[in-house]
Amino acid sequence: MERENYSAEYFERALARAYGCEMLLVENFHIEAVSQKGENFCSVIYRVALDFRRSPGGALESGKYILKDLLPAAAALGSNEKDMFELLLPAMQAILEEAPKEIGERKLSANCLLAEISAGKELYIMEDLGALGYGSFDRRQGLNLEEAKICVRKLAQFHGASKVLFEKKPELIQRLSPSHYANGLNDRFAQALVLEGTEYAAEAFAEELPEISKKMKAQIPDAYTKRMRDVVDPNKSSLNAVIHGDPWLNNIMFDSVNKKATLVDFQNCYWGSPAIDLYFLFYTSLKHELLLNSQDEILNHYFDNLLETLRHCGYKDTLPTFGQLKDEMKRCLFYGYYTVVCELPICCSSPEASVDFGVHTFVNTDAMLKKRHQLFASERVRQTIKSTLLMLDSEGILETP
Repeated sequence: MERENYSAEYFERALARAYGCEMLLVENFHIEAVSQKGENFCSVIYRVALDFRRSPGGALESGKYILKDLLPAAAALGSNEKDMFELLLPAMQAILEEAPKEIGERKLSANCLLAEISAGKELYIMEDLGALGYGSFDRRQGLNLEEAKICVRKLAQFHGASKVLFEKKPELIQRLSPSHYANGLNDRFAQALVLEGTEYAAEAFAEELPEISKKMKAQIPDAYTKRMRDVVDPNKSSLNAVIHGDPWLNNIMFDSVNKKATLVDFQNCYWGSPAIDLYFLFYTSLKHELLLNSQDEILNHYFDNLLETLRHCGYKDTLPTFGQLKDEMKRCLFYGYYTVVCELPICCSSPEASVDFGVHTFVNTDAMLKKRHQLFASERVRQTIKSTLLMLDSEGILETP
């Protein structure tokens, strides 16, 4: 469906289905594409404002919505987002809503009105969080300590509610496909993002860190692929939850007035270790000084909120221990390696590097090489990767078994 087909008539049909009002009429319709420069790599996002009546002569109501239209290349990869929006998120939200008021603010996501999937097509209509007071972080600056704690509190609620849901309705969790990396790094997108991304980084630091560069190259592809498969395998984890899979600061909306956050973009959710989400957030989104000095403080804040969520939501199994979480952080450190080398450069790309950067870029070898030259020109990227590689080497992560 092309851009011009998202008309008032389209929304009339969509909202009629969503609200169960066959005679719904849309008036004063406005739609605009949200800027795509490096902000949404796999989808086109539209902001919609309209007035509607649920029936002729009914009261005039106003609505503000977001329409998320996955690009065909992204839709073809497959996604858990429809099941998340239609089944798991409503169930997880209901679990949190039943908790006592002591749990505080508890909104996990935008409410989804409509999810549609067809061949090569995947789209969602949901409430506009911007109209509710939420905004985006500055992805090039990174999170400060207060913001980071608010974000990990939301991840803790998300993970905790999913663990309670697993006790109540395990069949819902079982609907989720495993990680895209569970079967290796075989598709063209994974090869470009992960393997070629790691090779490029190894070459970029070959002069400064020659021994580390050699170790990085030696793992590709076989040892690297095996390590990645092991990390995302829930059977190897002592602590599992539904994880977001992509919790960088562009996928977290923030209400700066009320100091609260909520999550967006649930394409990559799966059952796995919460440490995966934590490393993804840490290495894509924290200011560099927090990475160096405050990880333990942020991790403690996450764990306190995870326990609070589990207790308030009636979790029946034995509560996880901080030792379990620390063990998972150690087991999943390889995911931190992947995140800082392959994801960080993209997540904080400059305005210049963001131009014409999308999912199509990854499968064009020449275009991606030029793009990586731009991405690695960032001082934050080089500083963060270099310091992290030195730490990872001291921890033995870069050795080939």
